[in-house]
Amino acid sequence: MVLDEQDLRQGLKFIVGTWQVDFIVNAFSDDLAHIPATEFKSDDGGDFSAITFTFNEDHTLVMKDTFRSKEEKGTWEQTDWAEYRYTVGAFFDIPDSTFLENVQKLSVSDGNLVFSLGFLAIGMKKICDGVVTEKPDIGDITPSEEDLALLDIVGEYRVVKAMCMVGDDLDLHTKEEVLADLEKKKAAGEADDAASEALSVFKMKIEFTPDHRVVTWTPIPETVTEEDIKQALEAGEIKEVRDGFFTAESQEWKAVGGKYYYNTGEHRVVFDEVQSPWDELTANEEGLIPFGGGFSMIKRVE
Repeated sequence: MVLDEQDLRQGLKFIVGTWQVDFIVNAFSDDLAHIPATEFKSDDGGDFSAITFTFNEDHTLVMKDTFRSKEEKGTWEQTDWAEYRYTVGAFFDIPDSTFLENVQKLSVSDGNLVFSLGFLAIGMKKICDGVVTEKPDIGDITPSEEDLALLDIVGEYRVVKAMCMVGDDLDLHTKEEVLADLEKKKAAGEADDAASEALSVFKMKIEFTPDHRVVTWTPIPETVTEEDIKQALEAGEIKEVRDGFFTAESQEWKAVGGKYYYNTGEHRVVFDEVQSPWDELTANEEGLIPFGGGFSMIKRVE
């Protein structure tokens, strides 16, 4: 599994902090009951609850056994959506083997971190949150003088692909693909208003202006009169009218660190965490730029 930036960020926030061994599961037991760590005594009178892991933001960790005054430092990494791997030197005094490999592999289960120690599954609970530095949002970053000089994004763009239903395929499709599907539906007597409206998105224009605005221009319907337009402007329902197009609102774009971004204005929440409304504007090998949360692909008008 390839972890993206968001996966790694969520994984970081989950694991950073101090975890204490909470329960033991014996794989040979009949009911796989969770035995409290305090009840699983060793020969010297200690129990597993004395073992803690402290995972830090910089991917270092400290493992302690407070009963035996033992401490080892190591590192950790996230290897999958709900898996981690750590190393702590000679803490367990186990030779390099499959046994050690299982000990140093952590799995997330019901909010716990679990690793294997032979036929035992060791479950840990988080007893203290750690510190994870919040990354500054693009909207909070002031562009440098070099960034302010970047204006290559300025220009007029058209929608080349849009999220549409073509046959049974809901995906990014071109105007030609949508039109062909519409003609097919008409021939079969299946066309409806929704199918025709799907073509309207290809009539829009997107303009990136030198004053860092992103303006979406929509064609004025033929049934709209000059008086209708005047009233809409006076009421603030639309902001501008130009060459048969109108716009109701505009967003902001900026360059940061040599890259272009624009504010979608969307309120996004993932796992109860508010996400940035700013999307990067990056052209693919065809010169197409994802826009509108990935629901369309736009290209500069030549």
